[in-house]
Amino acid sequence: MSTVRKRLAPAARREQLVRAAMAVLADGGAEALSFDAVARRAGVTRNLLYHYFPDGTADLLRAAAEVAGEDLVGGWTVDPDVSLAERRVRNFTTMLAHASEPTDAWAVSRITSVATDPPLRAITARYRDHVVRAMALNAFGTPEPTTLQRAVLESYQAFVEAFLDRARDQDLAQEEIVRILATMLDAAVASAGGVTAG
Repeated sequence: MSTVRKRLAPAARREQLVRAAMAVLADGGAEALSFDAVARRAGVTRNLLYHYFPDGTADLLRAAAEVAGEDLVGGWTVDPDVSLAERRVRNFTTMLAHASEPTDAWAVSRITSVATDPPLRAITARYRDHVVRAMALNAFGTPEPTTLQRAVLESYQAFVEAFLDRARDQDLAQEEIVRILATMLDAAVASAGGVTAG
């Protein structure tokens, strides 16, 4: 009995290809990304990849950065009806879940964070800005932080990413990680004139 491959709608097929590219990136880094590798991972032909990504692997890498960014910021809690302490726990837990595996989205975001390609840098900056604006809303009551507040939150975000990678490598306990993230955020926010979780 032969199996019939289900034809996917264009949007679903494109996402399948991007997810395959993310897996290739997560496993082997940017140097592993090729149409051949992604085609093998997705079970499709190279020609299909060219159909969806006519500008080659750079186009595919940018698409992977977009999906990774969406995955990472999708569950961020800014609801003012939820206590600040609870919002922080939820947000730290979401970040920790991505970093501890690490998920493909986390790996791709770490790879693209050091990219030199201007369009790729712009994608990464847009998703980082989303997180900074959400942190500012939680910490300062506005998604438009001052220049100082933005600098503090961007620096904190860089610390969090590096710390979560180190915590995973050293197998630190989740409670300890969350405690350190909260303590560091309180110090950062207080230094920039915001409120702390108390």
